[in-house]
Amino acid sequence: MKWKYAIIYGQVKPNWSFEQIEKDMAKYKTDIEKKGYKLVFWGHPFGVSEGMTAVVDLEGHMDDYANLNVSGPWTEARTDFVMVH
Repeated sequence: MKWKYAIIYGQVKPNWSFEQIEKDMAKYKTDIEKKGYKLVFWGHPFGVSEGMTAVVDLEGHMDDYANLNVSGPWTEARTDFVMVH
């Protein structure tokens, strides 16, 4: 078994716009790709209290992800991890 995905939920930053979120997510995608991860998708979730979500493919390297130190366009984030067999 290995770690596969990080699912990040967070509140959209104050004074946001769709255009700004698109720019911020493009930067986030570039920043995590430099560290060897892949942004699978992002959007606005249904059924949770947070206003934004992103799914990152960990490529099996959760320890490195914990030290990623890349900020996304959200606040008060929480992350769920998915393990696959």
